[in-house]
Amino acid sequence: MTRIGFIGVGTMGLPMAKNLVKKGFAVTAYDLNPEAVRAAAAAGMTAAASAAEAVAGMDLVITMLPSSPHVEAVYTGDGGVLAAARRGTLCVDMSTIDPAASRRVAGAAAERGLRFMDAPVSGGTPRATDGTLAIMVGGAPEDFRAALPALQAMGANVIHVGPVGSGEVAKLCNNLIAGVAAVAVSEAFRIAEGFGVDLKVVTDVISKSSGHTWLMEQMHPVPGIVARAASSNGYAPGFMTDLMCKDVGLAVDAARALRIPLFVAPAAQQVYRLASSHGLGRKDFTSVFTFLKPSSDQAPV
Repeated sequence: MTRIGFIGVGTMGLPMAKNLVKKGFAVTAYDLNPEAVRAAAAAGMTAAASAAEAVAGMDLVITMLPSSPHVEAVYTGDGGVLAAARRGTLCVDMSTIDPAASRRVAGAAAERGLRFMDAPVSGGTPRATDGTLAIMVGGAPEDFRAALPALQAMGANVIHVGPVGSGEVAKLCNNLIAGVAAVAVSEAFRIAEGFGVDLKVVTDVISKSSGHTWLMEQMHPVPGIVARAASSNGYAPGFMTDLMCKDVGLAVDAARALRIPLFVAPAAQQVYRLASSHGLGRKDFTSVFTFLKPSSDQAPV
């Protein structure tokens, strides 16, 4: 497969699509944001004026969108992917959405003679840029094999998890942990800061202790600790607070449907909700550190 229609060339989608171009794939790009489409064209992609135009005649369709409603609208709506793509086209949704939504789209695609997989990613903008994302795939084994060259152009670890929806399950579990970890790390470093301890020294101690996390190593929420972390770059996303709130919420909803009790994840979700309401929704989710600042000395507690 060499011709790819890519829908959603925003913060994550654009660097992912750029890596496809670098690997020799012919990419036609579409996004609701005209500026994003212009950026894609400047990177060597063909600009499309609609989702239908982006997917017509393509061998592979990739979507990278914010939420379940966006994905379902792009695939099943008027002028959407399922109506415009030719029979037999393989569609790969790389968004992070409700596993049930992935299965609904897969069912609608099958009725139209199209193939569908879910393949959400982890690693944020830095790894999307480097082409080193972790990609968790749900779909038929033969579809996985067909999409693998394109997926390997965007990710260093491409894992077939199981049938459609399985990739989303793995991603929700991952983001539940990452979302909770960002809050926990932020809380811990606010405590260390409050006692006046050097935060770089605390980082060094924890990096060699049981509290060490990948998030602290790669995406430290304290500015100036990790040079390429969002925190050291004005908390530019990265992965937005609103999206982390959405993903943790999806995990909470899934647990509720499965009748599994959760305690820490719902609390973290509310922290992200509050951070968003205080203007951090479009900042990187590690900006939760700035939200968790100490209260005034004049406060009663």
